[in-house]
Order: sequence, then C-alpha cells, then structure tokens
Amino acid sequence: MTGADPADPGRREFLRRLGLGLALAAAPGVARASDFNRFRVAQVTTSDLPPARPNAAFVLGQEVRFRTAVDVKLDRVVVPLSSRAVFDHPFLLWVGDGAFPDLSQLEQANLRTFLEIGGFVLVDNAGDGAALGAFDRQVRAQLRRVLPGSALREVPDGHVLMRAFYKLASVAGRRAHRNALDGVFLEDRLCLLYSQNDLAGAWSRDGFGNWEFEAVPGGPVQREGAIRLGVNAVMYALLLDYKDEQAHTDYLLRKRKLRKEDL
Repeated sequence: MTGADPADPGRREFLRRLGLGLALAAAPGVARASDFNRFRVAQVTTSDLPPARPNAAFVLGQEVRFRTAVDVKLDRVVVPLSSRAVFDHPFLLWVGDGAFPDLSQLEQANLRTFLEIGGFVLVDNAGDGAALGAFDRQVRAQLRRVLPGSALREVPDGHVLMRAFYKLASVAGRRAHRNALDGVFLEDRLCLLYSQNDLAGAWSRDGFGNWEFEAVPGGPVQREGAIRLGVNAVMYALLLDYKDEQAHTDYLLRKRKLRKEDL
C-alpha cells in the first residue's frame, strides 16, 4: 500500500485538533462540524507578496463541496506562511508565478513543522516563460533548506493520489507543460505536491462565474482533469491511503453515483 498509515498518531492528533479526520470522508451520520472546523482551501503567501490566482482556492473549495461529501466552508482564506494560522488548516495551496524572495527563518520553520506534523501543501507553478523557470528554481532551493533530507522527486504513476477520488491517467492544468508531478515524501507520506502546469489557472473564475483562462491545448476536457486532480489532492490530504479500503470504495459507488471505472 502506498502512503503512510492514516492512523499515524502524530497526524491524527493534528487533524483531531482541527476537528477533521476520517469523518470527513462522509461516513453516514457524521455530525456537522462547527464553522471553524469545516474544511477550507487556504491559500498561503510568502514575503508579503499578494496571492497569485486569488480566486482559485475558492473555486477548488466549491468543486470539493459539490463533488464529494466533505463539509466545506466556502470563504476566501489567505494565510501568510509566517503566521501560526497555517496550523489551523490541514491543506494549504501555494501558488507562485515567478521569482520570490528567500523564505525567512520563521517561514521555513512554520513550513517544516506544518509538513512534519501531518499537513499537506499543494505548490502550483503558475508562471509562463521565464517566470515558470524562475519559480521552479527558487521553490526547489527553498524546499532543500526547509527539508534538507527530503528532496522533491517524481510521484510514482501508481500512487494513491491518482485514485484518491477520481481515477486519473494524466496530469495537466491551464497548460499541459509536464505530464508528471513532483512531491516531497516523509516516511512514505506525500506531504507536498508540486505541479508545473498552473492548476490554479484552470480553476480560476471571475466574479461573474466565467473561467478566467483558457486551458491549452486540451480545452474543457483538460480543465476537467485539472479540477479532478485538485479534488484528489484534497481527498488525499485528508485521508491518505484510506481510498485503498474497500468499504470506502463501496460507499463512493453507492452514495456518489460514480462508476467503477471512475475510481
């Protein structure tokens, strides 16, 4: 089985303190969480930079709420990496669109602690041209400082992330730059996922509900794949390899009206 044991006591304690955990898989009869403890897609920022793709996190939350039984609080949450508020959320979205200043010691410490105690970070490279390469170089350099013994490496094709809710055979975003994802693993747990395909661009809607950017070259099908990957990332962040348990698969087939080939 790929991934860490979801019963890991350190991670379970982290989720318990947030009022989250395996109950968010929508086990029948689960009581509604308080507003504070309902799941949010929180966007993290560094060095006082404004959030890139600021509408993407909200849209991803909408999609998770619509497509799964996770109890999502729909509001826009932007959290500085230097703030202890990062520990109020199990899932953080970090979107970059170019070079950025080195992380401060406090930002490094918060990110390291967040990952080590069970949090999950989705890092998305939204840059184009030279900006894509600039963000890529800097984020890799910063992660080497944060977790010197755990370098980014390619996520294996058979990783449970690719079937955490939807069964996915490829990865893309607003663009199809690279058909692979990188990640940081701590004791076999994927704790940080890195995309170079501008997932957030594929999720972004304007104030009228229109898509802000075209998905190229694949259009609507490519966008749908990017949304499904985002949903999978959230479900993996909350449940790890719980998807491998047959009871969970049976529940999804029965309650979410999914086909077996979609799982």
